Amino acid sequence: MLIGNLWEEMLNRQTEVNHTVENNVITGICIPPRSDDYFYIAGMEVSDTERIPEGMSVHTFPTFTYVRYTHKGSVKQLFRTYEAIWSEWFPKTGYELVDGPELEIVQATKAKHPDSDDYEMDIYIPIKVGV
Repeated sequence: MLIGNLWEEMLNRQTEVNHTVENNVITGICIPPRSDDYFYIAGMEVSDTERIPEGMSVHTFPTFTYVRYTHKGSVKQLFRTYEAIWSEWFPKTGYELVDGPELEIVQATKAKHPDSDDYEMDIYIPIKVGV
């Protein structure tokens, strides 16, 4: 299933999810990052996993320190934001990447259509502390 389809399904089914930590925050998680064969999840953070809707699953992750980078504009241009992160931002800052999940977070209540020039998504990339 394509990433866009995962997001669309999650947006359509978000009201089925109980005990969300932050209402209407949709999260995409890439594991492992930066490889040709990666695992991607679209979901919501919950405080109780006792009743998960049919067809959905629970995933937990260790704690990391993240740097946040905001993508603004259509998701069709998301590749340019990632390109800027890897080729410009990381080399200039000196931060060191750690092996952990990357997060893509959109507040659904504030989200514009993903193809809109006003669309915003926060990208969180795990970094080594103390660099």
